[in-house]
Amino acid sequence: MIYLYNLIVYLSSTLIFIGSFFSKKLNQLHNGRKKIKKYLKTIKITNEEKIWIHVSSIGEFEQAKSIIYQFKKNLKLKIFVTFFSPSTEKVIKSFKLVDYSCYIPEDSKDKISYLYKKINPKILLIIKYEFWYYLINEGKKMNVPVVSISSIFRENQIYFNQFNFFSKILKSITYFYVQNEESRSLLNSIGIKNVKVVGDTRFDRVYDIYKESKNYPKIEKFLKKKQTLIIGSSWKSDIKILKEGILKNDKLKFIIAPHNVNKDEIIFIENSFPNNTIKYSDLDLNKYYDKNILIIDNIGMLSSIYRYGNIAYIGGGFEGTLHNSLEAAIWDLPILYGKHKNNKKFYEINNMEKLKLSFPINSTLEYEKKIKELFLNKKNTFGTKKYVLNNVGATKIIYKSLIKLIK
Repeated sequence: MIYLYNLIVYLSSTLIFIGSFFSKKLNQLHNGRKKIKKYLKTIKITNEEKIWIHVSSIGEFEQAKSIIYQFKKNLKLKIFVTFFSPSTEKVIKSFKLVDYSCYIPEDSKDKISYLYKKINPKILLIIKYEFWYYLINEGKKMNVPVVSISSIFRENQIYFNQFNFFSKILKSITYFYVQNEESRSLLNSIGIKNVKVVGDTRFDRVYDIYKESKNYPKIEKFLKKKQTLIIGSSWKSDIKILKEGILKNDKLKFIIAPHNVNKDEIIFIENSFPNNTIKYSDLDLNKYYDKNILIIDNIGMLSSIYRYGNIAYIGGGFEGTLHNSLEAAIWDLPILYGKHKNNKKFYEINNMEKLKLSFPINSTLEYEKKIKELFLNKKNTFGTKKYVLNNVGATKIIYKSLIKLIK
């Protein structure tokens, strides 16, 4: 099976190389991997004590941030982060508590072994997923504890079927800190007992962001204390469904923060609501605007902007890539999102749906009906904030355990 695995990894790398001529992201990934050796020679880090954290993309890096804060606050060591997605590169490099970062190479024995020797970590933390054979196996060979953080498992995953090669990968992990009881039971079912249910570190991160949130006077003036729907991380598919409902409702204010903040996306939103939008970058405190829709054309504001909403709509649902609902939930907002079969993998949104705190929609009619219902039955406290606060605390539990492993 290992020969087939090596072949698949090789073919994947070949496809990335070919794709790099046609795709900007694949080009970034290919070129980023080419620069790994040069980067590791340049920074000369071998003798420093380091924690190695591996993330796939931005979402996993957000989960890692609360852990990074704990290590930096309490220990004198360096943080080395590897990542897969090109969209993560700038985000990690701009985060001041990360000392070193680079792309993860393809999962081959030689390249991963080289990475371990150069980083020389005290421990490797894999956030949520990314269970690569050599990434885990080489750590075991070198007596480096490999720990899974905020992982979550489902019965239909490849680790729990007849292909025991993949379950063998998991069995080489030193310890699992999982999000729920189902994940622990599934791991137990294949003989893995080194598991603890602690929850998701994203709850801690969202709570930290909430406590550090900012005010935006220009937005406050634009809204004029009117009831407001925040549309966070929207895709074109979201806007197409919501469009008619928004056009019909001139009593509400709307804030739209597109997932991709680029010219094409902003023009699409402006054309969807002609003569009724203004961009945040164009707002002036000394002017009056007779518009109903504010477009956020900046990055990094959304988590604080939810404070101005009465209801939140979270984008990406119709694509099966639902974005962060917890950033809205901490502000105690009822949450709407697009219905898609892939949304079953988003644990928190499904939990909130069971508690009648979040509501999937599939059409403009469903959106209008739910908006009307929520505004008619407005409560002083809705319950989403309580849900988040009830799940805070995973980071401290994980950190205390990790300290023992490191020592």
